[in-house]
Amino acid sequence: MISTPENYFLQKPRYLDNPHGWIPHIPFGFFLIEKMKPSMVAELGTYSGNSYFAFCQAVKDLKLPAKCFAVDTWKGDIHVGQYGEEVFERITKINQQEFESFSTLLRMPFDEALNRFSEDSIDLLHIDGTHTYDAVRHDFESWLPKMSERGIMLLHDTRVKKTDFGVWRFLEEIRDIYPTLEFPFSEGLAMVCTGKTPDRDLLAFIKEFKENPKVSLWFEKLGENLLLARENELFREEVRKFRNKSARLNTSLLEKKKEIKKLKRKINSSR
Repeated sequence: MISTPENYFLQKPRYLDNPHGWIPHIPFGFFLIEKMKPSMVAELGTYSGNSYFAFCQAVKDLKLPAKCFAVDTWKGDIHVGQYGEEVFERITKINQQEFESFSTLLRMPFDEALNRFSEDSIDLLHIDGTHTYDAVRHDFESWLPKMSERGIMLLHDTRVKKTDFGVWRFLEEIRDIYPTLEFPFSEGLAMVCTGKTPDRDLLAFIKEFKENPKVSLWFEKLGENLLLARENELFREEVRKFRNKSARLNTSLLEKKKEIKKLKRKINSSR
């Protein structure tokens, strides 16, 4: 069931940035896009774009006739904090260069974006905004009419129970209403089949997921490998910067020593 014709979930994501919380879930994101072949993908809460650009990358590489939408104010919220305009500038640049033909950035509150979508139009919706119980419930219920007959919602941070995070609590309320699976690693990610006629292959995947713990573990290991590769890349970059800085300091030190020698010779010659 896990194996697909192209095994796209083994690909490497090309557009990563901090924070790293969603990186371990990217293999499943790739798998879901390839398996589901959605016609419309929407994301509520994009921030630096790790999840959204993973979806877009898969859509582009698999040549799917899909439309993608990212909804965010790109100003931050009570959980991620506030951040500068450089985040949106980077998102905009990548989107324009790589995905503009099918991807649209909607810089606005989630509720304001609702009227941009018709009912029964969204196949895949990723909810990753404010993580209080009231906020995630509101987002879920507000966008539910927009979901297609085979619609799937993804809920992030389902395992975070600190402070006022309440996604886990909302998930508990809907587990028996919709076919659902949950990845317990990297703050948790749940897939909820909200549509009336879910994809049969995905229902079979949920069944296998629940019966075979190795399925979740396998995706976890794939995600860990991506995260380790990313952290290793950043470490090498820091080492490179340190070496360049060290080389500049050494060069500056040599120049200062030469200046001191010249000054000493000048002093000695004037005596």
